[in-house]
Amino acid sequence: MNKKELAGQLISAVVYIALGLILALNPGMSANLICSGIGVCALVYGAFSILLYYMRRRDGDVSRFALPVGIAFAALGAFCLIAPEVVLSIIPLLFGVVLLIDGSGKLGRAFELRRAGFPGWSTVLVVALLVMLFGVLLVTQPYMAVETVMRLFGALLTADGAIELYFILRIYRNVG
Repeated sequence: MNKKELAGQLISAVVYIALGLILALNPGMSANLICSGIGVCALVYGAFSILLYYMRRRDGDVSRFALPVGIAFAALGAFCLIAPEVVLSIIPLLFGVVLLIDGSGKLGRAFELRRAGFPGWSTVLVVALLVMLFGVLLVTQPYMAVETVMRLFGALLTADGAIELYFILRIYRNVG
């Protein structure tokens, strides 16, 4: 692993820790902020797509899907802003999928570390399995309270980032 890859992983680990702490310490605000952010981004993208469609349709330089995609994104954005409680009710399911994907990646990394003879590979394996277990729980029980999910997701993200940071620093010492 070169120094550029290590730097990228270091930044990622610090972002995980910071984001995890924000989610764990302010779950209600975080949930509403995420919902509003998604709503604004989708609404802006949808409006831009619709505008672009009408500006370029005479030129024939626009996809026939630009208008329906723009309308769909604008509607999604408006829905997120108008009915955030509905959107927030599916956040546990979405976070569960994210955790399953992240845990799968960590599982692969644990096996790579094992093949490389790294002594702490089993810690990464345990974290990967815990992350995946929590992901399965969120996918199968998506109606858990959003604040509880935000706190747990934040705590897991913080722990995940901290362990990632620990291993990056250990690897860096061996590389540098």
